[in-house]
Amino acid sequence: MIILNKYRVTDIRKFKRFMFILILLISLLSFSLISTFNAYSKDITQYDYISVQEGDTLWAIASEYSNKDDIRKVIYIISKVNNISEATIYPGDIIKIPLNLVNY
Repeated sequence: MIILNKYRVTDIRKFKRFMFILILLISLLSFSLISTFNAYSKDITQYDYISVQEGDTLWAIASEYSNKDDIRKVIYIISKVNNISEATIYPGDIIKIPLNLVNY
């Protein structure tokens, strides 16, 4: 068997074994790179941090970030993310609001 008219293969079994291992390694490497890329390209939740002003309510804040979602659902998500058990928020509190509410 002649490869590129320059190299001669003397033992075909060794050559086939080498090619099989080479293709297997390249396949494994490609698969691991693709799966790693897919794992890191998932939707990562990003947050917007706001400082509560006097007169702000969870309802008003949620209505700004609702994007046509049910405001009650958005209030629930904000309360869950910030560990707010009551509906009362105070001026000066920092509230983090997830920007992509689809993950919740």
